[in-house]
Amino acid sequence: MIYVDFSVVKAILKARYKIYIRYPGWMILNFTLPTFLTAMPLFLAIGITRSIEAANVIFSRYAGTTNFTFYILLGSVIWSISNSLLWDFGMWLYDEMEMGTLEQLFLTPSHSLELLLGSILYTLVISLINSIAGILIAAAILGCLHLVLNLKFLLALGVIAFGFIPLLGMSLVFGALVLRVKEPWAFFNFLSALLLYTSGTFYPITVLPITIRLLAALFPVTIQIAETRTIMLNVGYLFGPDIDFLLLTTYALVWPIFGLAMFERVRNEAQRRGSIGAY
Repeated sequence: MIYVDFSVVKAILKARYKIYIRYPGWMILNFTLPTFLTAMPLFLAIGITRSIEAANVIFSRYAGTTNFTFYILLGSVIWSISNSLLWDFGMWLYDEMEMGTLEQLFLTPSHSLELLLGSILYTLVISLINSIAGILIAAAILGCLHLVLNLKFLLALGVIAFGFIPLLGMSLVFGALVLRVKEPWAFFNFLSALLLYTSGTFYPITVLPITIRLLAALFPVTIQIAETRTIMLNVGYLFGPDIDFLLLTTYALVWPIFGLAMFERVRNEAQRRGSIGAY
């Protein structure tokens, strides 16, 4: 039985938080990125249709809502935060490896599970803060704040937070890739672009071919976006309330287990070969 020393977990969380607040540029970027992501398709739609009213009418034929701006905003917030959550753990390992301190961390008496818990708790806290701040700032700028300040938003925030669980599992897989190949950024950039254009960030995935929709449904962020829009805008579910919840719950169970198993296997292999410090 593994005993978890929460003082170690707290130390990792505190250390990562101190580093985060020392670079306010990252905080500003995380808070404002959803606004810029929403503005791009918004300006494009207005440029084509000449007005937001006309864009709303055309968009409602496919999305089931005339609130084009808030629809895009929800997708942009969830994708941007999920995207940063995916690479956060791997980026932390990469930075520690680059500085030459990762090997020292794994040589401490602390169990790797304690290091993972500290990093994961930090990621969860920062992601929730970024989610709330990002959507409030963007909604205030884009005139949608009245849609956020209601009880529905709390339920939607719960769905977003629950969706972070499988994403944390995926981040462990990405961390394993960092230990194995050292610079897996080409893979991550491809995955990031794939999620952006197939998860329904800017449009309902019902307009895509069935094969692409099934591929998109394999990623938790797709269900996060669809469920949040259903709660906030009363649009249709991805497959149905029961199936969507079952899929998200399954991912919340499978991805963390798979991610932890893969990370531990790669870490043990790297320690046996002595390649953790090799950079």
